[in-house]
Amino acid sequence: MSHLSPADVRSFLKDYLAKKYSSNGHGGLEDLRDDCDLLDSGMIDDSIGFLDLLLAIQEFAGREIDFDTLDAEAMSIVGPLCRFVSEQTTKDNLNAAESFDSLPQN
Repeated sequence: MSHLSPADVRSFLKDYLAKKYSSNGHGGLEDLRDDCDLLDSGMIDDSIGFLDLLLAIQEFAGREIDFDTLDAEAMSIVGPLCRFVSEQTTKDNLNAAESFDSLPQN
């Protein structure tokens, strides 16, 4: 997938969490605020659930994302997570464009 905006990532998170919530017998999902901590709020039950989410985000993005560079304290907070994924997809698109520009022209 090409560049994802933070809004694209937030929309994916909301859909993903709504499906998880409904399958666990919970009601509807409220709007996701930037400061919502997915673990502290109980939206993600445990570390395994969080790893499932990170894998789902990578599938959505269509690429591997290096979450090691994201501050562990911010990783489960909606706003920083959405911005980080957006920045990672933008960075890779810029790197690919630079590589293409450096190819010899015939």
